[in-house]
Amino acid sequence: MSLDEIKSMPIKEVSAENSVLFLWTTHAYLEASFEIMRSWGFKYQRTLTWDKGNGMCLFGFHHRTEFVLFGYRGKIEMYPHRKAIPTVFSGKSQRHSAKPDEFYKMVEPLGETRLDVFARIPRVGWSVYGDEVEGSVVLPLSNNACSGLSGSAPASR
Repeated sequence: MSLDEIKSMPIKEVSAENSVLFLWTTHAYLEASFEIMRSWGFKYQRTLTWDKGNGMCLFGFHHRTEFVLFGYRGKIEMYPHRKAIPTVFSGKSQRHSAKPDEFYKMVEPLGETRLDVFARIPRVGWSVYGDEVEGSVVLPLSNNACSGLSGSAPASR
């Protein structure tokens, strides 16, 4: 998908008024990810870093990290009554582009209505959308309202 197609996805329409977003990105797409977050109606709040423990070497750098931009819309709790989410976490990469189970376990306490956009596998307790998984949500590539989900918190990529 192009950047414009991703930005036009109706994530805002399927997200609750007060919700959070965990947007996965890599070094190459970090700057564009801020644009995506804003186009989906979320405000940037923090960056999480995933240490994969492995990765490829390019341009003299060992690329073993990916980023998760945390954003919100509406109101979020400043001092939530739950375990704090670390800004750096480790977990092995099982295959290309697959996200670690450790991440899902960290964010699940944030809410019971969850959407994983570009999911690789179905997950218990999550609605999923992606071309590698039989989706439980339909997200047309337009700004039209979506069917299948009335809100999402958290939504992640």
